[in-house]
Amino acid sequence: MTSVVVFGAGGRAGRQILAEAGRRSIEATAVVRDPAKYPDVSGAVAGDATDAGLVATAARGHDVAISAVYGADLDPAAYGEAMAALLRGLERAEVRRLLLIGVATTLPGDGGVRRFEEPGFPAEWRPFSQARADELTVLERYDGAVDWVVLTPAAELIEDEGSSGYRIRNSGTALSYTALANALLDEVAADRHHRTQLAISGS
Repeated sequence: MTSVVVFGAGGRAGRQILAEAGRRSIEATAVVRDPAKYPDVSGAVAGDATDAGLVATAARGHDVAISAVYGADLDPAAYGEAMAALLRGLERAEVRRLLLIGVATTLPGDGGVRRFEEPGFPAEWRPFSQARADELTVLERYDGAVDWVVLTPAAELIEDEGSSGYRIRNSGTALSYTALANALLDEVAADRHHRTQLAISGS
């Protein structure tokens, strides 16, 4: 049976991933920084996706790692380094697959330029978007043993458990957290894409 370790399991995306894993009878371990703050996340263990040692401890024995971490408190300059630490930790744990939730502003727009680099993009949002682009750069340059896929949802994520469909495409309608969880766990099962970023939107 495939097992997954979910970093950032206390957030909205992480919780939906855990719920969907349960529906599919996939063994899932929830990782949060402080389990005491998430008493409703069953079996949560302490870990930090930016610390290679803690990543290795939490991930050991799993087949796939999913990162649903939203690091609003992380210095934008540290995102690339944090991704490198996550990869080192997964290598130590001998986890050979990583699925990461991306951010829509790093996708190319109609002119082929990444959206956060387009004229008129709000300046206050650029540092975070550049930080997430730095993550992608680390992944694209990585030549180690961990296979990876970045699944990037539409700019609008909504709470709608009745909307579970999705499509792999660069733009489209809003995506529900349920559909995002489906996309991630479908990729866990199919192992279809490798070392690439996929755009996911509502069906």
